[in-house]
Amino acid sequence: MSTIRILEPTVANQIAAGEVVERPAAVIKELLENSLDAGARRVTVDFSRGGKARMIVEDDGKGMTGDEALLSLERHATSKIQLAADLDRIATFGFRGEALPSIASVARFTMQTRPASAPSGTEIAVNGGKLVHRRDHGMAPGTRIEVANLFHPVPARLKFLKSDETEAAHIVRLVRLYAIAHPEVGFLLREDGREIFRSPGNAPLLDRVREIWGRQVAEEVTIMPAFERPGMRLSGLLGKPGVSRGTRQDLVTVVNGRPVDSRTMAFALTESYHTLIPKGRYPLAFVFLEMDPAWVDVNVHPAKREVRFRDEAKVRNFLIESVLAVLRARGDEGLPAETVPAVAPVTPLAVDVPSVSGAVPPPGPASAYVPPNSPAPVSPAHAPAVRLGWRLLSRLREERAVFETPTGLAVLDLGAAHQRVLYESILAQFTAHKPVSQPLLVPLSIELEPLPAAVLKERLPLLTSAGFDFEEYGRNFWRIQALPAWLEPEQALAFVRDLLAEMARREGDFGRPSLAYDALAKLAVNKARRKGDSLSDAELMELVQALFRTAQPGTCPRGRRTYVEWTDADLTRRFG
Repeated sequence: MSTIRILEPTVANQIAAGEVVERPAAVIKELLENSLDAGARRVTVDFSRGGKARMIVEDDGKGMTGDEALLSLERHATSKIQLAADLDRIATFGFRGEALPSIASVARFTMQTRPASAPSGTEIAVNGGKLVHRRDHGMAPGTRIEVANLFHPVPARLKFLKSDETEAAHIVRLVRLYAIAHPEVGFLLREDGREIFRSPGNAPLLDRVREIWGRQVAEEVTIMPAFERPGMRLSGLLGKPGVSRGTRQDLVTVVNGRPVDSRTMAFALTESYHTLIPKGRYPLAFVFLEMDPAWVDVNVHPAKREVRFRDEAKVRNFLIESVLAVLRARGDEGLPAETVPAVAPVTPLAVDVPSVSGAVPPPGPASAYVPPNSPAPVSPAHAPAVRLGWRLLSRLREERAVFETPTGLAVLDLGAAHQRVLYESILAQFTAHKPVSQPLLVPLSIELEPLPAAVLKERLPLLTSAGFDFEEYGRNFWRIQALPAWLEPEQALAFVRDLLAEMARREGDFGRPSLAYDALAKLAVNKARRKGDSLSDAELMELVQALFRTAQPGTCPRGRRTYVEWTDADLTRRFG
């Protein structure tokens, strides 16, 4: 057995870096927070190759003396807490004293800093955790930190990073979040020296959102008046009724100036909108919660992304009451229409339709669909046989229909059956690489957030093979020139936004074509439902025939039953 020994400081720092430095955006986050803790009123961020090659964060904060700068590179060296009791009421962003030494241990690190009281500044260079030099440096008061060749001492970590576009998108989103959370600070973000956005300090919040998040988002929100309770204050911007998103990317929650992921706040906001947006969607909001630092614990996550409240129920109730008060005051704006894209109905497979009287036609050709993860292709000769002899008895509350079968009685869920037929029709097009595409006479223009735009670039071949035709004509601006035949043009923009958000959230599912096509087809039919009153008797019977030509007629793509059947023996047993 090996002898127990104390780790070398460099090794210990690289282990700590595994928690602190997940990706380039995590480096920017730590350096940004240090700038804000230093009282900066101007922060400039510049990066190259998604942050892998170079990252620079420069501020006009109070700076450090040479000795303080050198000490800041030691583990657990911090000016922000002194006693264990200080952890109970943290009022700064950083407090653990791990960020700078962790970053310096996995990159080429150069810090230039000067306090206003000193005649000159100090430059300290560290390479892979080893001090290279310390020397005087002429500069204005403040701090400038450059991080180059991230993870060069631990090249295995580089393999886990995404493309330059994706890593850049994470950096852009992070800086935007802090720029929104701190309207008193001026932010400048550049990539390879090219300006991405600039936000002057002390701008009204709505103007700030328009400058940073875009004009379209600014038009979808309205100002939320401030609400106060003992020890708490709530303000921000709320999405208008009917405005929703497929993910929580635009549900921005800020606690005491810190952008955070809070399940409590996200639940409260979503619950407040539950009658105004479709189920499974999320509202658009920028919500700022200020409270006594002793009431919130920011020391529950290695990267400090999540927070926990001392009284979760109190915070949740405060948010729900405040948001509902605003939404009730806007009651004249009406309830929203369905914002999740509907899918155009696809003509069922060509089969002979039995008459309502029960006459049975000869079976048509079997489907050549190959089910996902099938060990071998399913030939037409061995495809599932069409079940015949169903006779329509009655419609049941629009969503279902009752049939007499050769062996008993069945109740069909029309929506689930339609989803199964449509899903396999779309998936068959994908797997055959023959999607039916419809060119648009007037291309659709779409402006995307940085992360969805990066996902679109990465997955463009997949989307093209599915029937889409995208053309890039500016940073994060695209034209849609063609759509799959199953997607209505008026629903295309909402569908594409949801699809890209889902692709960003479920990277693994969209990494391989087989899984990607399956996930895309499921998303396409998610809201495609047929009601009984929209189908004639002949169309309803055609749906039954098409259902039993699919590979898995018993369930919809989400695993829900398409029909329930009772045999004569079951019914006899029921009647005793």
